[in-house]
Amino acid sequence: MTEVEDTDTGALDEEVCRAIYGRLTTDDRFESVTFEPSADRIRTVSARYDRSPFPADVRTARLDIRWYVGGNFSVHYIEDRTNEDQWECRWDRHPKEVGRAHFHSPPNAGRATTADFPSDYRDVLAIAIAYVAERIERLWNQQ
Repeated sequence: MTEVEDTDTGALDEEVCRAIYGRLTTDDRFESVTFEPSADRIRTVSARYDRSPFPADVRTARLDIRWYVGGNFSVHYIEDRTNEDQWECRWDRHPKEVGRAHFHSPPNAGRATTADFPSDYRDVLAIAIAYVAERIERLWNQQ
């Protein structure tokens, strides 16, 4: 039996996390997709981007995804920079004063603003992946 985590967001939805894993492993934008800490004890689906589309000052980039029973989620984009800085943002649905669905804006995923997200994990992933694609384009335009 796989251990699940109960938090204010609910229990982790293993079935959806495994579906996310399967979907992202077939996407060539990602160099690797793993369960953290392990496939027997899923806490996060971590998808590390292939570095080739990024400018040289981005060392690594990844999405960390958690999906919970009942539709709460967290999709966290983290970019490690060569200057030791991190650039990050996060799409969330869970109880919060600003509203259940909200976006934590870059560069530090700090301030949350109300947002409206679809209920299907595939649509939420599409939003995050499109955002990162736009981020990559902006990085190249700043060069």
